[in-house]
Amino acid sequence: MTNKKRFCIFTPVLLAAAAAALSGCSLLENIGVIAGADPKNNTGVVLDDGIELNYNGYGFRALQNNEERRLYARIDRALNSENSTEFKTEALGDAEKIRDVLDMYKDDFPGVFWVDETEPFTYIEHKNEGTVTVLFNRKYDGGELADAKQRLEERIQEFVDGAPQNGSEYERELYVHDWLVDNCEYDTEAVEIHKSDSVRANEQNVYGAIVEGKAVCEGYARAFQLLCGRLGVHCGVIQGRAEGFADGENTNHIWNCVRLDGDWYQVDVTWDDLDSDDVVGSEQYIYFNLTTEVMCEDHKIAPGFSEYSSDSDWWYNAFVPECTSTEYNYYELNALTIESLDAPEIVSCIADAAQRNDSYCIFVLGGNDDYKDVYDMIVEEYAYRWITSANEANGYSPEIGRECKLSGIKERRLITLVLDYE
Repeated sequence: MTNKKRFCIFTPVLLAAAAAALSGCSLLENIGVIAGADPKNNTGVVLDDGIELNYNGYGFRALQNNEERRLYARIDRALNSENSTEFKTEALGDAEKIRDVLDMYKDDFPGVFWVDETEPFTYIEHKNEGTVTVLFNRKYDGGELADAKQRLEERIQEFVDGAPQNGSEYERELYVHDWLVDNCEYDTEAVEIHKSDSVRANEQNVYGAIVEGKAVCEGYARAFQLLCGRLGVHCGVIQGRAEGFADGENTNHIWNCVRLDGDWYQVDVTWDDLDSDDVVGSEQYIYFNLTTEVMCEDHKIAPGFSEYSSDSDWWYNAFVPECTSTEYNYYELNALTIESLDAPEIVSCIADAAQRNDSYCIFVLGGNDDYKDVYDMIVEEYAYRWITSANEANGYSPEIGRECKLSGIKERRLITLVLDYE
């Protein structure tokens, strides 16, 4: 869960007739898809009835011993049973270990939305046997659960039907990202309720994000993982903390990692779902396909599950890839990197955008010059010059108008020119 952080510096500017006027600045199998798993590494566990169950998720492979693996398999059976959610398993020391193995299971099966998040289970310890009886608390059961699964599947099918046909992995991932931003909103009411360690409704699961259209970070991340899996994009979750808030608060947070053409990237759809009227479209990709280094400027990654400690208040990760590639970063693909404000390709970029009737042009400031100094130079002089030259290049058809705006994101060295047309 986290509040959303804004990085945007948004300065509206008006284009006047002179340069000085630019101023200011099966159904169950379908929804239980293991979206973050490598099918080449199946691992089996045999339960008391002699039946071997095979799992290939990162969560399962992060488990440390056979007791944890058997607990994982029993969780799987209990949650997917139509009759009973109660089972007996080896005592693992404390209830938090049961919760953490449940979290590893949910990391592999993001479609499991019917477990109560506030109190997912109760348990009875049998000290003389060295066992515990676990009983899961479901939010939905029986016919109500079947109906909820059906509604989720129908909504997912609508999503799949709109996906780009024969799109690349990147194009499919971008579609998932944009679909969630367009169809889900951040549940600010739920955040207040979470301060009392309670959950309002489905804000932390895929049902809330995909069917109800309201979620907090966990709902966004689980939905992103599930939907990426449906489109064949390898995706996992990363848990940790969000840092750097103005009030000094660092809160638990969850986001994603994706694998594209063999390289890993980090994605935070929650923080990309900006809802301010002052945000332009280019700014919903600030956290789309980042390196670990860049993401960790304001995110802190939790330890691996092997570092589990019952005394810690951290969440734990099943798997965290090292993300070093920038090839599929949104701005690497869609923004023009400029080393000089006099570069002719800037005018060409604006003119081409106008010919396409685009809403904006995105630039990344190269070099080491101070961001604010360069931004001010664009506001005071260069924006008007660029637009005038672009209009001349296009023969004023279409004509870029006087009410263009500039938007800047210092942390990413981005400048967005929002285009207005006469």
